[in-house]
Amino acid sequence: MTTTRSTTAFLALATALALVPLGSAAAETGVAAPAAPAAQPVPEAAAADPGAGPGTGTVTATDRFVVKFREGTVPEDSRDVVYAQAADRSGDAGLVETTATADGAQVVRTDGMLAGAELDALITALEQDPAVEYAEPDLLATTTAVPNDPSYATLQWSLWDDPAGLGMPLAWDRATGAGQTIAIVDTGITSHPDLDANVLPGYDFVSTAQNGRDGDGWDPDPTDMGDHPDAVLCPSSPMPPESTWHGTHTAGIAAAAANNGLGVAGVAPDAKILPVRAVGACSQGYITDVAAGVRWAAGAPVAGAVTNPNPATVINLSLGVPGECPAVLQSAINEALTRGIPVVVAAGNQGVDAAQSAPANCAGVISVAATDVAGALAPYSNFGSVTLAAPGGDPYAQILSTGNDGAQALGAPTYTERNGTSMAAPAVSGTVALLREVSPGLGAAGLQDALTSTARQAPGGCAPGCGAGIVDPVSALVAVQGGEPFTTRGSIGALHRKTSATTGEARSRELCALGGTPCFQEFANGWILWNDGLGARWQQILPAQWWEPSTTP
Repeated sequence: MTTTRSTTAFLALATALALVPLGSAAAETGVAAPAAPAAQPVPEAAAADPGAGPGTGTVTATDRFVVKFREGTVPEDSRDVVYAQAADRSGDAGLVETTATADGAQVVRTDGMLAGAELDALITALEQDPAVEYAEPDLLATTTAVPNDPSYATLQWSLWDDPAGLGMPLAWDRATGAGQTIAIVDTGITSHPDLDANVLPGYDFVSTAQNGRDGDGWDPDPTDMGDHPDAVLCPSSPMPPESTWHGTHTAGIAAAAANNGLGVAGVAPDAKILPVRAVGACSQGYITDVAAGVRWAAGAPVAGAVTNPNPATVINLSLGVPGECPAVLQSAINEALTRGIPVVVAAGNQGVDAAQSAPANCAGVISVAATDVAGALAPYSNFGSVTLAAPGGDPYAQILSTGNDGAQALGAPTYTERNGTSMAAPAVSGTVALLREVSPGLGAAGLQDALTSTARQAPGGCAPGCGAGIVDPVSALVAVQGGEPFTTRGSIGALHRKTSATTGEARSRELCALGGTPCFQEFANGWILWNDGLGARWQQILPAQWWEPSTTP
């Protein structure tokens, strides 16, 4: 879809809701390299630390350690003295030997899980004893769930674990959305091999037969019949003549199947998709139809429609209309929230404050701005009065997802690239599904808090405001599972311990560019960057070219 559109309603759709134009009209064939972001002020201070490399970017904690004593230096009955002294110096309650390793080292257990500064302090205390050859944490290894979907490694940059992406491989180690249902209130859905296994029976709430192009009104068939312009309904429409298959695209971003050897992976690949059709010809649909779709998706009774047997656990609205939030739509959203179901909405593509667009300005929603491949606010995205942001792409590096090759009427399944806040919203909806899988008791407010309290700043910049920042599924999952999402380690952690009075507490997990360098971590008062060969340094302002090795203070 285009990124601008007339807001004037046409003919019979004079009071219709216009779908937020958040996707590009034409699919790109690849991802182009982004232009360098505009220069930012030179950082005021830096501290060099050319020591060992950074941490892994994951949250690391353990209650076991490996200690190797130098041969012949400490009799077995004296080891307890070494452990007691190390525990006393590090502040730990005590260490007890358990088993021996294959090379003769001892596995030692502490009273509780240690991470970050506490873990480093204990290791340092053990290594300071001359009788100890080495000491190291007995870390908890995990798999890294990289899917075998062909386009994941080459085109789905928005899912990668880098500063512009969502870090999905680390998130998938914790959750995949199993047992959750994502309602996609949109243009409907088309059959697709990357979606079909996850699609539940949905509903069509396009109330006029002409606008619906299916010859009837409300019915249990949510098939997208094409949203291309109509010569009668919207004779002056500025949208391209092709159908967008918008609902199919957003559904794939949220929950396309993974590890099936096909196409793409969704953020929550094991979640179910509940397609709710509320937008038809000309990418338009009545607000009353959208509101009915939201109520039905939430499991509330809707007069004239059969009861939904599969209520959603999160509802996605990648659509919008200028002006105040309509009362009928707010009422439907309130119904969903009362049932504990969060409603995730696109912020809009007009490049204005999201307070000027509904449903982004409706009370209680999770409104999502879009960021680009540089981790900056996308130029088309609404901003300011938003909850947070997620990757939505730009014309040079779009979001690849499921689609259909029909120019106007239904064709064959395919994959298409689009950019817009319509693409950012389902990434957050998928993240909500992950959180609900591991913490099903979290209500709408708790889920929103988990998302916002763990979001991170946009490394490419978001001066107009991206709410809490870019959603970080990994950190949010750690937080709802009772862990500490922002631990520090490696050279970044070492520098933080030396300068914590200046840097303040960590505000993000450690993030690394593809290839493992550079890395950075956000703190209350700035950033610590690490480059291979240069080590860690403190920056009060993240430099525009943070990915380039530099000694500029």
